[in-house]
Amino acid sequence: MRYRFTSYHPASDAEAAVTDGTRLGGQPHWLAEPQWPVNPYENELASFMGQFRVAAADGDRMVYLFDIGFSGEHATVVQPGGRVTESFETRAAATGPTDLDRVHLLRVAEEVDFSDVERELEPAEDEDEDDREERLEELLRERQKDAAGSIRMNQLGGPDVLPVWLQGDDLPGEGWQLVAQLDSCQLPFEVNFGDTGVGYLFLSPDGKNAEFFFQSC
Repeated sequence: MRYRFTSYHPASDAEAAVTDGTRLGGQPHWLAEPQWPVNPYENELASFMGQFRVAAADGDRMVYLFDIGFSGEHATVVQPGGRVTESFETRAAATGPTDLDRVHLLRVAEEVDFSDVERELEPAEDEDEDDREERLEELLRERQKDAAGSIRMNQLGGPDVLPVWLQGDDLPGEGWQLVAQLDSCQLPFEVNFGDTGVGYLFLSPDGKNAEFFFQSC
């Protein structure tokens, strides 16, 4: 189990030219025929937020994330061989509106492995198993914080990467993998995740469905 704390940075021209990786903004790099979700309230193309490449044993997947105006709703598309969020129609548009004209990349600033943290925990005299577990949880909470003492909420997912929940554990189901965790207060564009909310993007165990939701204060 681990955390993968992440920061955003504007892509250089060379970085922006590489279109098939994980990125916020710009235009989607479709792995199959374009499937652009439609905003049902405006009958227009939804706004593209970003794409997230996920390694899989049978070939990489790309998870595309779109926002539906400021309704607080979001749509996901998984390619190849995946599905679109139920209830959303799509159009075969390769390009469309985007939340961020300038591409931003996600960079893993620190990776925290739980087993490494546990090994760092010095034994204490007359400590039982429950006391040690409590100290370990406290140490992990401290490792979640940045230099200013705030809990870090931005993450890139992966196997065994755990979300940092804003409210409480809300996994979509057993075996679902965290793809990304996005802090609305630090994103380089405005989003509707509720009151200072955090968005969570997950991929199903079969790699065909993605689910996005947010928790807010």
